[in-house]
Amino acid sequence: MRKAFLNFSPSRSERKQLMKQRGSSLKKLNNNFIILLAVTRRPKKIKGKLGFDINTPDTSFLVKSRNIYDALDLNTGGYYSPAFADMPLLDTRIDDFEEAIDNMGFVLGDEGAKTAAKGLLKETLDDALIYVNKICRNNQTFAVEIITGAKMEVAKSGKFEKPDFEVKQGNGTGNIDLTSKAVKIDGHYVSTTYYWQFSIDNGKTWENLEETQVANTTATGMLVNIPTIFRKRTRTTKGGLSAWCAPLGITPE
Repeated sequence: MRKAFLNFSPSRSERKQLMKQRGSSLKKLNNNFIILLAVTRRPKKIKGKLGFDINTPDTSFLVKSRNIYDALDLNTGGYYSPAFADMPLLDTRIDDFEEAIDNMGFVLGDEGAKTAAKGLLKETLDDALIYVNKICRNNQTFAVEIITGAKMEVAKSGKFEKPDFEVKQGNGTGNIDLTSKAVKIDGHYVSTTYYWQFSIDNGKTWENLEETQVANTTATGMLVNIPTIFRKRTRTTKGGLSAWCAPLGITPE
């Protein structure tokens, strides 16, 4: 027996109601998708920049270029290994640019030769920056030290915002300055206890520093030339005890 089907045709008002329900479902789906993107967005990577460009005055450009070469060649922290493949080319192009500067006013076509030498040197410096940033991507804990150790600068993207945690060489041998972003709850700064730790075995074991009621402290007596990582966490009455932050590293001097 053949089944009979009803030919159902919704009224105009019913069609409007169905369209409204469908639109609400799509809006909810889009909102959930946006929330999912916000939750899964990865934190920004720390990366470097040269800190100067082709328009930098010639003498300053030359000095900064030589500083980068010397830092990569000396490799004090041991981060630049294997070495930058174009180190010999970088050295040659620095010498060529210096010679072009010295020839200004003494040879025909001096300005053009200097401009060309500077441009070639800039190309090799850009390659050196790519090399340093690749090392940073694989070692975010020591990224700041890797960048500054190469005589480059940490790149800041967008509006400047104070980092949650900073680690810097302090005044005096073996002194390291630690700074936390002050804690806010509901838009107001609150009384906070700051806990600090360090490790010289890449986080296998941690040593406590004295807790503070202010958002900074100085770790004294750190072992010189030994890579050391630091971390911090906080406690507030309303927010309780936070998790430890991602560690940051430095080699004390």
